[in-house]
Amino acid sequence: MGIMDSSTSDQLSVEQAKQRLREISRGMGPAGWIRDNPLDALVIAFSAGLLAGAEPRARAPLAEALSRILSEGLVASAMEPRER
Repeated sequence: MGIMDSSTSDQLSVEQAKQRLREISRGMGPAGWIRDNPLDALVIAFSAGLLAGAEPRARAPLAEALSRILSEGLVASAMEPRER
């Protein structure tokens, strides 16, 4: 069933529509990803903290490594089937 399924949206009351919107929006944005991937989020936050506190000359290699890790991790997590 799609988000814009007109056969069910015509039958929803205002309260039901609000509840449905809340349920759909929980999985959107960074909060949903963090809730679904708490360990990954912790590693990313820790790495970002290290990067922010690193010596200026060390920031570039650390930023490149973090970028590579993030892009690989996000692609892998996007490929995993999500439970609904």
